[in-house]
Amino acid sequence: MKKIILILLISFLLPLSIFAAPFGLKMGMTLDEITEACNGSKPIYVENDCYQIYPAKTHPLFKQYAVFVDSEHGLYCIKAVSDEISTNDYGTEIKNAFAEIEGRISKTYGKPRIIDELSSDYFAKSEQYWVSQLADGARTYAAIWESSPKNKLNDDLDCVYIYTNAQRFPRSGWIILEYDFNNMQSVKDAQDNVF
Repeated sequence: MKKIILILLISFLLPLSIFAAPFGLKMGMTLDEITEACNGSKPIYVENDCYQIYPAKTHPLFKQYAVFVDSEHGLYCIKAVSDEISTNDYGTEIKNAFAEIEGRISKTYGKPRIIDELSSDYFAKSEQYWVSQLADGARTYAAIWESSPKNKLNDDLDCVYIYTNAQRFPRSGWIILEYDFNNMQSVKDAQDNVF
């Protein structure tokens, strides 16, 4: 009887563990495993190691999802991009959406390092030009959660970050969420071996 209960518990917990990581995806997954985690929806090849996916677990803010899969090391990065966010010159709606998603991710990974910097040589310093600053690449607006010896991130993650991008006409922007797994450095090292 104890064996049957143990088998039932294991079979019940195994499917849950598949979906414990970001969007139900884990470091090192193959394309076949990603297909299974995406309810049978096959990844669509984009370029290099990048594939567009439709994960089983999604967030309403994010509409586009991509994974980066190496033939030897498997899944090493996930990116999610929000829908276009219409905003005013001050970027209020982008900042609000950013704060919401940053707060939710913080519940899982703790407090991030926030980067809100404007290039010192940019001609328009006023907050009134926030979207233009972002669109021109003069402003960085991001949150970063990094794994360290004192603070190991869950789910085999090396780094999680969200950052923003914008365009002037129409005034709008996007939030990009990226999960970098611990095997990403191995992929980069293998790619750098050609030099």
